[in-house]
Amino acid sequence: MSSLDRPRLRPLSARRFEHEGKSYALIEDPQGAFRDPVLVPLDAFVKVCRHFDGENSVDDVRAKVLEETGEALPEEVLSRLVAQLDRAMVLDGPEFAAFLGRYRRSEMRPAALAGRSYSANGPALRAQINGLYKGPGGAGPPALGVASKGERLRAVLSPHIDFGRGGPVYTWAYKELAERADADVYVILGVAHQYCRRRFALTRKDFETPLGIVRTDREYVDRIAAVAGEDLFDDELVHRGEHSVEFQTVFLRHILSKDRDFRIVPILVGSFHDHMERGVEPIDDPSVRRFVEALREAERASGKAVAYIGGIDLCHVGPEFGDPSPVDEGLLETIRNFDRAMLDRAADGDPEGWFRTAAEVSNRWRVCGLAATYTMLHALGPVKGTLLRYDQALDSRRRCCVSFASMSFHAPDPGPRPGPPSNADDGHPRD
Repeated sequence: MSSLDRPRLRPLSARRFEHEGKSYALIEDPQGAFRDPVLVPLDAFVKVCRHFDGENSVDDVRAKVLEETGEALPEEVLSRLVAQLDRAMVLDGPEFAAFLGRYRRSEMRPAALAGRSYSANGPALRAQINGLYKGPGGAGPPALGVASKGERLRAVLSPHIDFGRGGPVYTWAYKELAERADADVYVILGVAHQYCRRRFALTRKDFETPLGIVRTDREYVDRIAAVAGEDLFDDELVHRGEHSVEFQTVFLRHILSKDRDFRIVPILVGSFHDHMERGVEPIDDPSVRRFVEALREAERASGKAVAYIGGIDLCHVGPEFGDPSPVDEGLLETIRNFDRAMLDRAADGDPEGWFRTAAEVSNRWRVCGLAATYTMLHALGPVKGTLLRYDQALDSRRRCCVSFASMSFHAPDPGPRPGPPSNADDGHPRD
């Protein structure tokens, strides 16, 4: 927390907003500490607030404004602006610190997207998800208790796109979990879509869903932190509104009966783009290596059956993501081929190949699950993956296309398991 004597802006989003002939900076909080946008006169935001970096004192800010504009900023005017922004939690100050303290003391992470991305009513949500299994593109209802011989399910990749566009593809991953995993703990690696100071973000909170509470294995989380560092909770607030883990908890709670005792380990993974720019293999970064080692050590020490879930999407293309032209059939085929190459590397259990395939084109197609999948593949050890389902969600105006897939990963198991062998997909992406 910064002192109000040295004010610091929080990592927020801001855009120009015109209202009644006046220009403002409209400030929004992706982490949801404040819900309603905050308006700051554009002139003040540009000339004054940009100096709120936690290093400049109030006197420094006044001096810089005078030097840059020739205008003397009265001390009382600046103090009033700082106090107002603190109350609005735009600053990393006492008000935000109090909010963060209350959040960290709570043991429950509320269902942020219930009633928005999926039904907030339990029976209606259960019917909604059942419909995804049975409907077009769905995997069909899972047959519980089936297990493959000579191998064990180590992990799945599942989408994190909204259920309306990607729901049927989720069902392929969760059918595998329902039929072939008998885990006590599910380690969920999601994508942090908001700014994070650290590579990884942990939380000890349980996750609320309309289908019931999903409990977090706090002891397992603490083991990770003991090896990788308590600073992994610095970005815990990012979990509050992030959907990439939340959507997995909903599907997981759906397939596991209410009396089934299981736990999750929710993890958000930030960006590795700086490694790509510098041509550095992420595992050579001490913080990444330490975290992978922490995951492995926590699993060994737990003495529990563990399965991993990667909540990831693949390519993001079209004008909504900054591309100049609408998405045409040629681009759809290009990203389909690119995704096939990426998924082949994942199926080989090859994290370096997975990362390198994207790095060779400077992640041109914006694979948002790049870092989470890389981390998971390193943590798993030797595995063989099978593509279960692939799809592309293209909007009607061809301004936005997101690709995603479900995969399963198995490792050799010395102990035979009852049941027929799995029916493998042909392993090729398809719409």
